[in-house]
Amino acid sequence: MQSQILPSRAALVDRIAMQFEYGQNLICLVGNSGLGKSYLAESFITDKYPEFNKAFVKLGAHTKDTELVQQLLENSFRAPLVDHKLSLAENFFVLYNEQPCGPCLWVIDGARHLSDELIQELQLLAKKAPDTLYILATAQAPKMLPEALDIHLEPLSLIESRRLMAMFFQELPPQEDPIFSTFLHEAGGNPSILLEWQQNQHQLTLKSKPTLSRKQLNLFLGAFVVITTLFLVAVVYQKDLTDLLRMQRDVAAAQVEELPEPTVLTTQEALSDNDKLHGEEAVAAQSSDDIQAVQQHDVQSILGALTVDHPMQGDNQTSEPEKDSGNEIASGDDTNQITDQITGQVTVQVTDAPTVVAQALTQETAAEEPEATDTREPIETPQPAGASEQPGGLSDNTWFMAQDSNAWTIQLLAVTDQAVAQRYVAQHKLAQIRIAQVKRNNKDWWFVTVAPFATLDDAKQARANLPQAVLAGQPFFKRIVQIKQQIQQSQTQK
Repeated sequence: MQSQILPSRAALVDRIAMQFEYGQNLICLVGNSGLGKSYLAESFITDKYPEFNKAFVKLGAHTKDTELVQQLLENSFRAPLVDHKLSLAENFFVLYNEQPCGPCLWVIDGARHLSDELIQELQLLAKKAPDTLYILATAQAPKMLPEALDIHLEPLSLIESRRLMAMFFQELPPQEDPIFSTFLHEAGGNPSILLEWQQNQHQLTLKSKPTLSRKQLNLFLGAFVVITTLFLVAVVYQKDLTDLLRMQRDVAAAQVEELPEPTVLTTQEALSDNDKLHGEEAVAAQSSDDIQAVQQHDVQSILGALTVDHPMQGDNQTSEPEKDSGNEIASGDDTNQITDQITGQVTVQVTDAPTVVAQALTQETAAEEPEATDTREPIETPQPAGASEQPGGLSDNTWFMAQDSNAWTIQLLAVTDQAVAQRYVAQHKLAQIRIAQVKRNNKDWWFVTVAPFATLDDAKQARANLPQAVLAGQPFFKRIVQIKQQIQQSQTQK
């Protein structure tokens, strides 16, 4: 029992337990807010029925039905697989058939947040549960659960009110104190109000509050003026700094990037470089037609050498070379005059000379070589064994779907890690091992089973012959039709 509980509340706990023993499986504890319904429910679940599977759920305005169902079943069964598509009662019956849980005690604090569907499910389980199931709920109004037995929680008397306060406060005023006596009467036996008593707030203080002197007031005023001045200076400085940074960015953006001066070459240098390149391309061409095609680009190569930073690749044999090849072209006007003169005399179509030479060599080589016929037979690439077959997995879902639905299995293990299932099978090395893979709540589960057995007696006999290490995991019996349903539900979720 909890350390601090009044005698009247302890007697009420015993009364609730007696009503459960008389056959009333659904009880609702009714009382106004602050009377201690939650504290009494915690005391009941702590003191009574230590051998039961217990579940205490405190409901709120944002609690979902699925969360309540999950908590109740997880505290009643060992590692249950809850199907949220089924109701609370259906999940309870399915899990009980797989692994009986024994007697259970459910305490639900805040029945006003229960939906009508869950209220009906709780009433159905209280009547038709396969084993003992006691349900205790707390509510602020009667008839919150239509078929439940309402037990009302009364306010505390003056004696119990003072006794409750003595449990939590070391020093209390005497009973004759008018302020304390008035507080007890106005509290109305509500524990939440009684525990808000504060000794210091209910005493009369005759000392006047100290007032600030004129010197202290002037000091505070001076400090306020200094702080305000510093703040204004900081604001102005920040504004000036922002304007300076903006001006620097504008000046940087207005600056124009200076381009490097073009390199001016003499006519003789341009002609000499192009002559060397033309000689190498002429030797590689091996054809007079290709040489003629290269010569047609001499004028354009000279123009490129005179007008850009670097000389263009190409042949530069000109039909009319410059008379004064030793003098440098020092101005843009002379360059324009030479360009206009050469352009007026020769008009050619510019192409890439190295590309023409390469094409000519390719055509000549292709003409000289005879057409080769590949007489070799195609080599077949051998395929690895079983490449066309899909590698098998750990699950035997196909085998389960082909079995008789009335057959039985012994489920040994249910895990969400495939490696754990593999190690379990390799460790025990049992015969007739079958593994089913299902998906529940977006998680993959592996059921390690021993199957099949035509009747339940055969399964019981096989379970008795299992090793002691396997029996320590408490294996249970399961129909194949249930595994089929779980496999089909997993396929639907995918």
